[in-house]
Amino acid sequence: MKQLAIMLALAGMLGAPALSAQLGGISGTVVDAKTNQPMAHATLYYYRSPYLENGPNHIATLKTNGRGFFSDVTLDPGRYIVMARFPGKVEGCAVDDVMGGEVTHMRIEIGHDAIMCTGPRVHSALVDPNATSDVYRI
Repeated sequence: MKQLAIMLALAGMLGAPALSAQLGGISGTVVDAKTNQPMAHATLYYYRSPYLENGPNHIATLKTNGRGFFSDVTLDPGRYIVMARFPGKVEGCAVDDVMGGEVTHMRIEIGHDAIMCTGPRVHSALVDPNATSDVYRI
């Protein structure tokens, strides 16, 4: 009986890292850029990079809770673009890499004068100089 308990414990330790290494996640908050207050019930759209609106890389749509928080821990590793929208506000976005077994935290601001995309994976070289509005090539 004691050997069975030890074998089950070892199997759990060996199986857990393999399972958690496959999926990762994104969590964070959506805030109003002008007031810095959380945005309850903002709509989020997740895309795999490269970004193609409504293309095959659109993988999820969800909403923030009453405190502006969101979380999705069922994502495959890779680069994600998260667009946040709220009626009457200019949308915001964030870009980051999801690693297996980790949860990436994002803070998305809605309501700047133009679309703002933040995160460690956004660089000024990604801004398309030929765009007619603030569009980020990612």
